Amino acid sequence: MVLTIDISNTNVVFSVMNGEKDVFSARLSSDKARTADEYAVFLDLVARQNSFDLKTVDGAIIASVVPTLTGIMESAVKKATGIKPLVVGPGVKTGLDIRLEDPTELGGDFVSAAVAAIAKYPLPCVIIEMGTATAMGILDKSGRYVGGVICPGPMVSQVALARAAAQLSNVSISPTPQVICKSTDTCMQSGLVHGSAAMIDGLIERIEDELGDKVSIVASGDWADTIIPHCKRKDIVIDKELLMRGLWMIYKKNKRP
Repeated sequence: MVLTIDISNTNVVFSVMNGEKDVFSARLSSDKARTADEYAVFLDLVARQNSFDLKTVDGAIIASVVPTLTGIMESAVKKATGIKPLVVGPGVKTGLDIRLEDPTELGGDFVSAAVAAIAKYPLPCVIIEMGTATAMGILDKSGRYVGGVICPGPMVSQVALARAAAQLSNVSISPTPQVICKSTDTCMQSGLVHGSAAMIDGLIERIEDELGDKVSIVASGDWADTIIPHCKRKDIVIDKELLMRGLWMIYKKNKRP
């Protein structure tokens, strides 16, 4: 079994993967003020709550888009498991052909998600990661990572609206029964949920136009369950384990006998 960790700007997600299956998962807010000891205690506590001994894992792997937390988490994993984790980055074999101006700009989260998507979904494929940002990664029909799109995520949009407009308040990001609403708060909720869904629909349509081909679409991340059901595209698959499955696959590619 392998401990997989995704460090994003909002959350740190931990999973223990038994093959391609998730044994258990947990999440903690991404807090740069926390020490390695604090993260190690959290890891051990969550494992015990799930009747699991972290010392039994065979390995560990990290994908991170928060460099200041990467080293802290490496140390935490070593304390909790006794294993030095692999970190997705230069020198790690992934098998992914990245066609960006600077391939090193692609975060370990999208590298991992792309590896898993290639193994399971028809190509070309659009990967949607819905967290702090609503980000899309595009795989062409040959499985090459050819580019992406980055937009504000629902929470970022909500916070920006509340800060920038004196008469707009913080609201929950909750679906409304209809698009046209009759109060300020529900109008904001409609815009956040239905607006995000419409943005995704429109971007996918334009991506297909540029590729000249129909795409399969897979979505994951904190807001996928809230937003994706309101998209007009009904062929979007929500795959919550996509990234962690990709991390497990990358670990297997790099495991030494």
